[in-house]
Amino acid sequence: MPRRWIYAQGDFDGACFLYSIGNAYVALRHKPADFARICAAMAQVEHPGDFLNGGVGTTGAYDKKYALLEDAMRRMLAALAGTDANAPRFEVARIAGPFETAMLTRSIGPRSVVILRYQGSSSRATGMDHWVCAVDYDAPADAVHVACSVALHRTGAAGAGAPYKEIFNERYGRWSNDALTKKRAHTVIEDEVFQVTLLP
Repeated sequence: MPRRWIYAQGDFDGACFLYSIGNAYVALRHKPADFARICAAMAQVEHPGDFLNGGVGTTGAYDKKYALLEDAMRRMLAALAGTDANAPRFEVARIAGPFETAMLTRSIGPRSVVILRYQGSSSRATGMDHWVCAVDYDAPADAVHVACSVALHRTGAAGAGAPYKEIFNERYGRWSNDALTKKRAHTVIEDEVFQVTLLP
């Protein structure tokens, strides 16, 4: 199989939130962090046991704790970036209130992606409560292209055995492996939408 750009989580963990942060880093930097930095980033997380349980994740200690979610993103991104003088810096900002997909036109750009939580179905997965990194938004098609940490394991669930595939989105030079569209019912969870920006 060709090189994968999108991190995939294990079978039993509930760490999609953490993987969405790692995938945001890859999307904005156009390269993965080295393993030592990934370990350092994971070590920044409070309540790590929640993420080892597939039935918990951010529905435990993180539930509706927006400042804690935002802090976890900041700390993980800083650890992924490293501490040298030329290390990239990131800004995290929560997009509060009712969510409309059109917001992504303003929130996703050459230096920004969006981490969001949705419930429902994507192009590749059914019945999810899941965090993903939105890397591009196709407004005419009303399709949110996402880097999803379970798409590798869910391949075939919605597509009768379709092989796993990562798609290169040319506008910003990022990879996606799933999409949120009107064809598959889903709801983006209000107040659990965050813009991540790579600072100049």
